[in-house]
Amino acid sequence: MKSEIENSLITLLKGVQHFDDTVYEEHRELFESLAEGQSPSTLFITCSDSRINPSMITQTAPGDLFIVRNVGNIVPPHGEMLGAVSSAIEYAVLVLKVKHIVVCGHSNCGAMGALCDLNNPKFDAMPTVQRWLRNAEAARAALGPFKAEDAGL
Repeated sequence: MKSEIENSLITLLKGVQHFDDTVYEEHRELFESLAEGQSPSTLFITCSDSRINPSMITQTAPGDLFIVRNVGNIVPPHGEMLGAVSSAIEYAVLVLKVKHIVVCGHSNCGAMGALCDLNNPKFDAMPTVQRWLRNAEAARAALGPFKAEDAGL
């Protein structure tokens, strides 16, 4: 009997095989054009939450969005943290010449709920998450009194 982990990996591999056999063939021209380069119109910054699918939400095709995902769809203040978000914004604006930047949040965001209680002992085991969420403290403070329920939790 296969374990749950084996079954989930097999499901992923079957999905890749289906893409190779069917989806790619149906959209070969699109994928071949994308192999030559990208020119998305929009930088789309959203949460890493597995329930969020930017292309499904926006009904866009591959190549339409330059997507950045992170815990809480946080954009750290410029210059304070060099990393994936700031480098993606810089690349999208200066190289890809995107016309729009969208920061897309969602209801029931665990990160936004956690932002209301960053001194909770549960973060003792997640210091990296705690430090990351602190990037949004100024934005949270600007809202005034804010509880986890306000974030849809």
